[in-house]
Formats: sequence, structure tokens, C-alpha cells
Amino acid sequence: MNDNTVHTTGARAHATAPNGEDIPILVDREGDWFYGDRPIFRKEILETFYQCLRLLQDGRYVLEWQGRLYPIDVADTPFVITRVDRVTNGSEKTYIRLTFKHLAETEILEPETLWVGPENVLYCRVRQGRFPARFSRPAYYQVAQWIEPLDDTRFALRLGQRLYPIAQPQDLTGGGLNGS
Repeated sequence: MNDNTVHTTGARAHATAPNGEDIPILVDREGDWFYGDRPIFRKEILETFYQCLRLLQDGRYVLEWQGRLYPIDVADTPFVITRVDRVTNGSEKTYIRLTFKHLAETEILEPETLWVGPENVLYCRVRQGRFPARFSRPAYYQVAQWIEPLDDTRFALRLGQRLYPIAQPQDLTGGGLNGS
């Protein structure tokens, strides 16, 4: 990585183009991408960004492109779950399919990765556990129908006959939002 390529100024990360111009790319809390103040909405660009997305050990997000790392400013996580579907396959195994904002591909929930984050927002890990994903309010309400109490303060997701406890903030020991 070239030290002249990655910069952080205050709370805003930005990249530097080969011509020296700053390229501010950010992802807001709702998972919408922006170039400066302009929304990025072209599907092929967003899919390329998601393919190039990396989460560094220190919690910073970058786009890896042509051997360089370009930091992006992420308010929460670039992965926002917009829909959940409970699916039972032929062998009676039940799982939950996640649909993401801006992505055509879906993913199967790894229920062991569920946790409650700040402001009681539900999260899980996606992309082989490499990234955190936040459940949007509608997706949370969809999955909530399969959540049941374990006791007065703890909850679990029921899939078939199995219960998957949902980690609470005090339970997290490095496996939370940035996985560090």
C-alpha cells in the first residue's frame, strides 16, 4: 500500500486519486453510498464496490482496487438487510434467507452470529463472517416473529426445533460490529 494513497481527516476518510484529488466516498447509516454529496445508485458500480470492499483489522473500510486501498467513510455498515425469508428445504431443515440493499445476491443467515448492537439494533455476520450486517427495521420485524424469550433479558431465534441465543452487548468479546 502506498502511504500517499490512504488518508484520514477527522471523522471523514477519503481517498486520493492519482492526480492528487480527494475522492470522498461514504456509506450512510441506511446503507446508501455517496460520492461527496451525490448518491451512487448505478447497480453495476455498487456491485463493483461490494466486490472490492475490505474491512481492516482496525475497523476501517476500504475499497481495494488495482493493488491500492482507498478508504471509505462508513456510518455503520455497508451491508443492510432489507428482507428475510424463512425457507424449509425438502429435508425439513429450516433456514433464513437474507436480502440486502443494493445487492441482487442473497445469503443464508448464520444464526450463531446474531447480536444486539447499539440502540437495540439487530446485527449478524455475512460473507463468510467477514462483515457485519444490520437488519433494517422492516427486516427486523420480519425476523422478530421467530424470536422468543429465553428468560427476562435474553432472547433466541427459533429455527425448527433449535434455538440460537442472540448475543447481548455484554456478551460480545471481539465478535461484534467490526469483528476485532
